[in-house]
Amino acid sequence: MKQIKLVLIALILMISLSSVFAEDNSAAVYQLLGIDARSNGMGGTGTAFLDNVSSAYLNPAVLADVKTIEFTSGTRQNMAWDRNHNAVALGFVLPIGYVAASWQNATVCDIPGYDVNGNPTGDFSNSDNTIALSFAAKISKLNLGITPKFYLSNQDNDSDTGYGLDLGFLYHINRYFNVGMVARDLIASYPGEEDDIPIEFIPGVAAYPIPGLIIAADLSGRDNFKDSKLRLGVEYWLGVRDDAEVGSSLSGIRIRESTTWSDIISKVQAGIRAGVNDGAFTAGAGLRFKMLELNYAFQMAHDEYLNDTHSVSLLLRF
Repeated sequence: MKQIKLVLIALILMISLSSVFAEDNSAAVYQLLGIDARSNGMGGTGTAFLDNVSSAYLNPAVLADVKTIEFTSGTRQNMAWDRNHNAVALGFVLPIGYVAASWQNATVCDIPGYDVNGNPTGDFSNSDNTIALSFAAKISKLNLGITPKFYLSNQDNDSDTGYGLDLGFLYHINRYFNVGMVARDLIASYPGEEDDIPIEFIPGVAAYPIPGLIIAADLSGRDNFKDSKLRLGVEYWLGVRDDAEVGSSLSGIRIRESTTWSDIISKVQAGIRAGVNDGAFTAGAGLRFKMLELNYAFQMAHDEYLNDTHSVSLLLRF
């Protein structure tokens, strides 16, 4: 009961902070989009539960719960102003922890160009990239993670570089509750920005009341929570049983059953999810096999100037 009260208090604090602060900061804004459709369908949550290689972006500490070599690829479609967002990540188990390499790309195409006199010079494109290497290790119930990042920006044949550093932790209270925190860009310099990229702190909680059900909440706060966004999500996997093998012995979410190659297709789990990301409704679904997982997410536009978006991600386990 005491642990349940602590989680409820954390949720109340997140909601309170979210209602107090509101200020926009657009530096490296593509990093706020998320690279995993499962997370996107749950309102962008994942700081305290998403134990797959996508956590290289969400919270590197969670990588310590990953048990296999994993590869993921994700894309977001129907973005406004000819924007594109894509990402890939590959992770390996080490004797002392888990390591993952990831790449994000955000591109804006067909930008009208003009000279100093206002004469058209033709269209050009802008491309921003984040290349990162994450490492996570487990100490009893505590996971620790670190992600150094390299930024590369290309605009109209001009290039610029920068850097960043993320730190995260995850604590398994028991098999029913996790709490986590990630601090993004604690040390950072972004291409083309006069000032350092703002630090983003994201505390999160996750609960697993019954097998297959996850309830999660994250509070994203940039620049000392002057710009904060509350994210809430829920997910349920059909076909998860009490006797299923749990990939993470503490988190209770990563489910795998003993199967052979011949029955991979026949033994499938289906997941449904919904959430709210800073007031925007999200929803999604997924199919999970022993070595493959495919997820889809829909996110409603935050305002009239943006589009409703669709994201898809593929996860392979080896």
